[in-house]
Amino acid sequence: MADDHRNAHTRLSRNAIASVVGQMIYLIIRVGLPPFILLHVSLQDYSIWATCFLVLGYIGMSTFGIAGVYIRYSAEYYAHGRLDDIGRMMGAGIWLTLALGSFILGTLWVSMPWLYAWFHVEPAMQETMRLLVLGVVGAMLLELLVPYGYVMGGIHRNAENAVISLVCSTLEAVLIVVFLLQGWGLVGMMAAYVLRAVFALTFTLAWFHRLLPGFRIHLWGLGKAQWRPFLEYGGVMQVNGLLSVFLNTSERALAGYITHNPGALGLLDISQKFPTMASQLFNSATNSLLSAITHLHTLGEREELVRLYLRSSRYLNALNGLALGFMAPFATVLITAWMGQSVPVADAGTLLLYAAVGFHIHALTAPVTSYFQAINSPARTFWAFIVPQIVLLAVGLVWMKLRGETSLLTLAAMIMLTRIGSSLGVIVYANAQLGIGQLRFFREVAPIGALPYLVGYLASRAVSGWTGLAELTRWDALGILILFGLAYVAVTAGLVFVLLFRPDERQVVYAVLARLGLKLRTERRESDSPRPATRSGFSRWPVSVAAFGVFIGLGLLYSLALPGGLLASLFAPDLMPTQAWMFGLAVLGVGLAADFGGRWADRVGPRPALFAASLLLLAGLLSVLFGAHLQVKNLVLSGYGMVGGLGLGFGYAATMPALMQVIPARRGTMAGLTLAGFGGGILLVGPLAEALSKLSGNPEPLGMVETAFALGSLGLVLLLAGFALRLSPSDGKLAPVREWRSPRFYLLWLMLFLSAAAGIGLSSLAVPILRGMPSAAGTAVFVGMLALADFGGRLLWGWVSDRVGRKSVYTLVFLGGAALCMALPFIGLSGNVPAFMACCAAAASLFGGGIAALPAYAADVFGTLRLGRVHGRLLMAWAVAAAAVPPLISSLETWLIGLGLAEAHARFALLWMASGLLLIGFLCNLLINVKVAASWPPSPSGRRAEEEGERSW
Repeated sequence: MADDHRNAHTRLSRNAIASVVGQMIYLIIRVGLPPFILLHVSLQDYSIWATCFLVLGYIGMSTFGIAGVYIRYSAEYYAHGRLDDIGRMMGAGIWLTLALGSFILGTLWVSMPWLYAWFHVEPAMQETMRLLVLGVVGAMLLELLVPYGYVMGGIHRNAENAVISLVCSTLEAVLIVVFLLQGWGLVGMMAAYVLRAVFALTFTLAWFHRLLPGFRIHLWGLGKAQWRPFLEYGGVMQVNGLLSVFLNTSERALAGYITHNPGALGLLDISQKFPTMASQLFNSATNSLLSAITHLHTLGEREELVRLYLRSSRYLNALNGLALGFMAPFATVLITAWMGQSVPVADAGTLLLYAAVGFHIHALTAPVTSYFQAINSPARTFWAFIVPQIVLLAVGLVWMKLRGETSLLTLAAMIMLTRIGSSLGVIVYANAQLGIGQLRFFREVAPIGALPYLVGYLASRAVSGWTGLAELTRWDALGILILFGLAYVAVTAGLVFVLLFRPDERQVVYAVLARLGLKLRTERRESDSPRPATRSGFSRWPVSVAAFGVFIGLGLLYSLALPGGLLASLFAPDLMPTQAWMFGLAVLGVGLAADFGGRWADRVGPRPALFAASLLLLAGLLSVLFGAHLQVKNLVLSGYGMVGGLGLGFGYAATMPALMQVIPARRGTMAGLTLAGFGGGILLVGPLAEALSKLSGNPEPLGMVETAFALGSLGLVLLLAGFALRLSPSDGKLAPVREWRSPRFYLLWLMLFLSAAAGIGLSSLAVPILRGMPSAAGTAVFVGMLALADFGGRLLWGWVSDRVGRKSVYTLVFLGGAALCMALPFIGLSGNVPAFMACCAAAASLFGGGIAALPAYAADVFGTLRLGRVHGRLLMAWAVAAAAVPPLISSLETWLIGLGLAEAHARFALLWMASGLLLIGFLCNLLINVKVAASWPPSPSGRRAEEEGERSW
């Protein structure tokens, strides 16, 4: 019957996950209820409902000792297989609950007038409050009277409890909605709660007897051994529970009395809803901690117990920090998105901030109290935690009395400080009892919970220039939360994973991703190895030069479709959207043609695809020429936009995979060189166009058309150099595996998309930011510097990837790019123009290197037999980024400015969010596990094979 400690840990993990998931769904339901409830009841009526649950919390803590005995001693008896003792303990608990429940209900009935006076309940609502309090307390006592749920927790069955609780809570929420729509008001809400308790009891009873068939409760023949745990262990826990619930809700208990405001309790309940939910959500994972620690303590596994204590504290701190680290700085926006303007937003936001910080530190005491209860010493919680907190609270109340402070904000701030001080004190005491060094504990636990607050604070600086936050509509505030929340989660998760995760924790993450379908293949097929050309008398270097010429020509042809390029002058200023459409169609054509052209090149070689590219681009240039003469803009739009884009895609997809096959030892260098040629072709357009315009002597629109046609013809000539790309046909059949179904393909796709999007976004945002800076240099110089940095980055990082590996280079690209994007807003605010330009150039260099290293990365991962198809599909990521990122940035910037954010702050916020996306790319790179097919310098055997291949050429 008894499990070993490994099984206990396994069940602990399963129960913790089930509890967290169940609690999360339950809390999501609870978030949606208050706005709906406030549509049918007033804020003061809602305060009455909150008061009922405040009283329920105190009453629940009056039975806390009984519940604690059930959980703690069920775990001990179950570890030794003593099921009969569990039945006798439950019998004693039932008799005790009957007596205590009768006393509680009678006391409540008599003391209701005192409760009316304390909470300032109006006479018209007093009878309703009486019904509500007695109804919800009676339902709670009914669940305790048949304690199967608590015993299930003691025997490590919290997962089943979580399922039952989730089903019944969902049913309660549905009943609340139905009863409120029927006009039953607060009475309907109470009826829904009572029905939930009845259903929960029924389901638990049925499930328990399935787990332990034949188990029965002994109500007669009980002795001192059955009563002693309730009187000794349970009595101490009872006192601790009552005082703890008072301290945890002290601001609510004192709010009405100190402020004399009937609505203060409702405002506190609303402002503390999200912090309370977050702490309850993650603390639900510790519901199984008491039984697990008791199990280990009973078996004498002290080393395992310490490890479990540290691990649970660390993870609890991390999860609470992730949630509350965002709520604290964005408190006002969160309240606005949730409740609109139906409550005082500024005060509620401040109260939420205080609650978030206080509840976070207080949540770290959950492993401490579980340990004290597990070792049968709950009195230590009283002396080390509760008494200091009471003393601090008394000192704070005296201070408020002497200063005459009666505001709700002052009360909440004072109680936040008492929570923090007492929580840190008991944690230090528990560490000493366990023999854990204080430095070790805070080194392992504190940073992982503090880092999210730092990221959240930096995120809040992005909205520091917002005007009129209190006037935001609910939907605008929700949009801000989603926008910044996603970036916050990405940045925080990435930084925690990189900086604070231990190797064993990273392996756990990899294992979880593998279970979700991201199990990465590392084996390499023989047929996927690079296949060199074997034609006699053929050298690799002319192939490299030909590829470089092809990419210069592609750069010249691509530049014609760019917004602001030569063809842009054909469109009137009021037709600027038409330019964007032409560029979007061209990019879409590149993405579509790259897939088909790559597959075609895999089968028949690169030259047929290059010939088709030349014909398509020639058709596009002719459409420009005729469309300009006939003044038919749609002909230019469809001709060079779509047909020319298809030609560019065919040319790109045919040339790059061929180059990867020719020089396998220097793939990164050659990819960087040819892609630098692509950028060089774009840079050459300006000087060449100026020279051709001087030769024609007529820089009018018709002259511009002729200039564009001449430059396009030059690009076609260079494109024809690609016919020097001669490769031998495949020696065998293509591998049947579809690479694009591999998780590694999607990871590479996302990496290319993120690096390309970051580079495009930086180019769109950096120039306007520089214009707004004092003493800014000429933007033309800055644009040229960015282009040269991108050009040089492709060469440099492509070469470096051959030396240190593609994975290492992409690690630098994503981490370095994220760091620079996070630093740029602060440099821009400081007004340091040289530093800003230098950082932008460094970032552009990294992003250019990321694009250059990807073809070689794909060849390393998938081999070269199907590289045309793989690389063609990967190129769609660049196409999506080039088409979607500029309008997306423009729309987001316009939206943020429209909400009141300054232009500079809006652009800084977008840069900050880009850093989060880059960290996602970094995680994708980490997940790719590949044995590199060819590296530099090559091994001796690889060098001999390479020399033999060159002699055969």
